[in-house]
Amino acid sequence: MDDARRKIEHIEICLREDVDFEDNCESYFREIILIHQALPGVSYSDVDTVTKFLGYTLNAPILIEAMTGGHPQLKHVNEELAKLAEELKLAIGLGSEKPIIKSGFSREVVETYRVVREIARSVPVIGNIGITLLHETTIDVIKRLVEVVEVDALAIHLNPAQEVIQPEGDHDFSAVLLSKVSELTKELKLPIIIKEVGHGLSMEVVKSFRERGVRIFDVAGACGTNWIKVEALRNPDNSVKREVGLLFSKINWGIPTPLSLIESRWVAPDAFIIASGGVWNGVNATKLIALGANMVGVAKPILKTLIKHGYESARKYLEKYITEIKTTMFLIGASEISELCFKPLVLGSTIKYYVESRGINAKEYIEKTRCGVVK
Repeated sequence: MDDARRKIEHIEICLREDVDFEDNCESYFREIILIHQALPGVSYSDVDTVTKFLGYTLNAPILIEAMTGGHPQLKHVNEELAKLAEELKLAIGLGSEKPIIKSGFSREVVETYRVVREIARSVPVIGNIGITLLHETTIDVIKRLVEVVEVDALAIHLNPAQEVIQPEGDHDFSAVLLSKVSELTKELKLPIIIKEVGHGLSMEVVKSFRERGVRIFDVAGACGTNWIKVEALRNPDNSVKREVGLLFSKINWGIPTPLSLIESRWVAPDAFIIASGGVWNGVNATKLIALGANMVGVAKPILKTLIKHGYESARKYLEKYITEIKTTMFLIGASEISELCFKPLVLGSTIKYYVESRGINAKEYIEKTRCGVVK
């Protein structure tokens, strides 16, 4: 199956089937406790959610995450997502751009992605390739890719859990890819973002890429869309891959978003970290920013609302999301996003046990590390 058709299947399955992680990590989000202040010390009208990212000033610390592109039927979806980003002044990511390369830079395919930059002129647009593509392409091809779509940064996604279950997946995630990313970081005149697609980044992976010059990470933890299950459902009934995929999806394989964030910040205190993966309301978004993220990412709820209910409903979802962030900030006495990591925060016993088992000092993390060295 070609890459473009696979993207349509992905959207169809995400809209039709229940492919979310089974508990959506609400138990972990409940264990991130922000302290209510009966006298916040600020006026609600003075609470400001403005954020800076990749040289742009945004209305809120939100990235409309990478979703789709590569097929003519998907151009309209990207147009609408770009309109949302531009109207609300939010960052936006592109779906995997592998179809552009596979098509030989076909104008028709390129336009399904480039339409985002044509509409979203005043916000950051992030390109996207899978890391295994580095086995089969050159830096010159990637340079051409970022130029034709005109992006501000390039995300390289790591998705072994998805690929190993995908019927036509790439399975070579060997360590040689680290050196290829290191070379690309030096040659490409754009920031590189290392991201997962929904099963979380570990401290070992973040440390390895940080040592090679990467300073932006998107944890994409195991709390939102379960891509193992999506790919399992694309396999034939009763096939081994389908059954293996359903098992791994049932046990919620991956690192939940709050835990992946803590791991990432612990080993990359100087990084810009995006927390995505099931961050589907503004309260949880604010909790993650207070826990150490610089920005949050959202995908499926926007896409689902846009396709099923239209542009205005998708805009309302994002407006409500921003208002939830602002309201939470007000109730804990934070007037700016940069203040969040300095506000009182308590972690529940499950999170504390996990991070300490990973060699992270929970007390030191809360009191110092979560604010990083760049805030």
